[in-house]
Amino acid sequence: MSKYKKIILILSPLVLLYIFCLPWKMFRAPVSATLTASDGTLLGARIAADGQWRFPPAAEVPEKFAKCIICYEDKRFRWHPGIDFLSIGRALRQNSSNGRVVSGASTITMQVIRLSRPDAPRNIPEKLLEAVMATRLELRCPKREILLMYASNAPFGGNVVGLDAAAWRYFGRSADNLSWAESATLAVLPNAPALIHPGRNRERLLEKRNFLLDKLCAEGTIDEVECELGKDEPLPDRPLPMPDKAYHLLERLRAEGGDKAYSCSIDPVLQDRVNALAGNYFDIYHGNLVDNMGILVRSVRTGEILAYYGNTRGLARGLRGADVDMIPARRSSGSTLKPLLYAAMIQSGQILPGSLVKDTPYHHDNFSPHNYLRTFDGAVRADEVIQRSLNVPSVRMLEQYGAPQFLDLLHEMGFSSIDKDADHYGLSLILGGAEITLENLVGAYREMAASLTSDAVDTKKIPLGRGACWLTFEALSKANRPEEEASWMGFSSSGRIAWKTGTSWGNRDAWSVGVNRDYVVGVWVGNSDGEGRAQMTGVSYASPVMFNVFSALPASRWFSKPMDDLVPVEVCARSGLPASRVCPERDTVWVPDIERRPDECRFHRVVHLDAEQRYLVNSSCYPVEKMVEIVWFVLPPAMEWYYMKNHLDYRPLPPKHPDFDAASDTRNPIEILYPHPGVTVVTTVDLTGREQGVVVRAAHRDPRAVLYWHLDDQYLGQTTGEHDLLIHPAPGEHLLVVMDEGGANRSVAFTAK
Repeated sequence: MSKYKKIILILSPLVLLYIFCLPWKMFRAPVSATLTASDGTLLGARIAADGQWRFPPAAEVPEKFAKCIICYEDKRFRWHPGIDFLSIGRALRQNSSNGRVVSGASTITMQVIRLSRPDAPRNIPEKLLEAVMATRLELRCPKREILLMYASNAPFGGNVVGLDAAAWRYFGRSADNLSWAESATLAVLPNAPALIHPGRNRERLLEKRNFLLDKLCAEGTIDEVECELGKDEPLPDRPLPMPDKAYHLLERLRAEGGDKAYSCSIDPVLQDRVNALAGNYFDIYHGNLVDNMGILVRSVRTGEILAYYGNTRGLARGLRGADVDMIPARRSSGSTLKPLLYAAMIQSGQILPGSLVKDTPYHHDNFSPHNYLRTFDGAVRADEVIQRSLNVPSVRMLEQYGAPQFLDLLHEMGFSSIDKDADHYGLSLILGGAEITLENLVGAYREMAASLTSDAVDTKKIPLGRGACWLTFEALSKANRPEEEASWMGFSSSGRIAWKTGTSWGNRDAWSVGVNRDYVVGVWVGNSDGEGRAQMTGVSYASPVMFNVFSALPASRWFSKPMDDLVPVEVCARSGLPASRVCPERDTVWVPDIERRPDECRFHRVVHLDAEQRYLVNSSCYPVEKMVEIVWFVLPPAMEWYYMKNHLDYRPLPPKHPDFDAASDTRNPIEILYPHPGVTVVTTVDLTGREQGVVVRAAHRDPRAVLYWHLDDQYLGQTTGEHDLLIHPAPGEHLLVVMDEGGANRSVAFTAK
């Protein structure tokens, strides 16, 4: 074997050992989870698994700290190969002359090697190994990365590791925003972290910091003024608590992605305002044992989350359910989905904004919804249905549109939590029968608003046209809630807002969502364990929070009318339906440009009266040449009966002439209001055990009509005016028949228990 081959055989293992002497990943210690805002502000952090505040490495080392640490620890760092031979010579001379170790020669690169081997012994062989490994690290990584490794893993006293954690722990801001004095303070800490600790040994810490400032001044890094001003800056006191401004968002991210650095679009100033606002309202609501709240703010244009308040954690010790993030939590929707149904029916051409919707008692398969005040209007405009959040008309609208079709629309709008079929929800879907999340609710309203914003990004295609969305927001911006007037307070805001509230059954959930051209704000208030509280409604608890959040946002313009998606339509001024040839007063409204339209107005019709206009007449009882022809607004009997109570200007039809031939009029003037067909009525007993009976009710077009009541062919009696009658049916099936003097009649079958 030749001499060269022997040398190669001997050196090859050494070369390979040198090449692979470094681990692929230099540092494997667990890191803290951190959450930073759009401007780099730290919103929250969690201590690492080993109990250290150790932030994930940053992208760069701030310039001030880099100059401070190089000046203090390794002034030839930019040029040496990992070992500074001049420093070694200096250290040998100083230690030899003093008879003990007074100076070291470790470079920043060697310190990185030592930090990566925390369990290695502190002796000369280890020091030599560190030197060799340092040269290898210099070959593998640029100086920038080596300095970043040092800054991210150096000890800064106590359980603080790394520059970024130290900057927030001691100065309450990011390392990028530290002054020269603050950067110098942190630069001297890794040299003796156990001895030099903010809060104790302050004289030595001050001495070392000022020494470094003088060195920086001497080498021209800072001028004398900066040096003197830096010396006047106070040292940090006790370590500061880490920010915790978005606790639930950070916990949610950790659950999905583990402990690492997270960045988000949150506006830290707005987040602070929302946090403070939530705290103020918690102090008020806690008196009624309402303990939890969620607030979400999104940008319409970008879709970014600007504020995320998951719950009231930290506002009171031992607060129930405060760790639950209420933004993705499933809760009963209350009335919050009604505007989406309104928009869908506008889009499909089934209603117009002013279309009259029937508001009379409703019953279907033992489902009997009622309005908030348990009253009925008879007929109400479609836009007023969502403005006043009327339940019964909403149910009738859903029945007309179709629950399966509406469920499909909700899925397309992003309501992933509504995961049962239409048969499961039934018509209660529109009244809170389904569970939604605040996140999905805000997302749906944002998509509607984004469709009306030309520069919106990150949008998805939704099944609602721009015209339908604009008309819905127009209606919601004029919302008036008279049925909850007692609990309503007026709020001034910086602009027009389309908003909707919701309250679930049993006052378990209070919702409010609002939108303008730039922002969407969603609020949920309640108890995360589902306990309901009296007086807790969307308008009284959630909407005040929502309006105050809007007050904290910049002023916004209103949506422009999407003229390319709308066309003018002539409608009846009274019914809101497309005008018929006999409608006397007409308006022009803008509606989506689609082929389908509701049927023309059926409420205005031509009637014939006698010359004095006292009676309805026909050719069987009155000369045709003397008849007066007039257009009359006529509602069906049940609608009319309730409508007259709320509209004093409504004029019912005059009574029929005494000689009127009823057989020639096919319209039935009677409607039974209760019981409903097929219903099971339950009779109750009083404290003495006496059976209380059941009140049946009917309506007649003629307010002066006399009605005759029969139960199973047995005459019960007659009524006038308010057609209510107390009956005592035996258990079993029955047939109730109501007849007027002219022979018109109605019947309904029901069961008594």
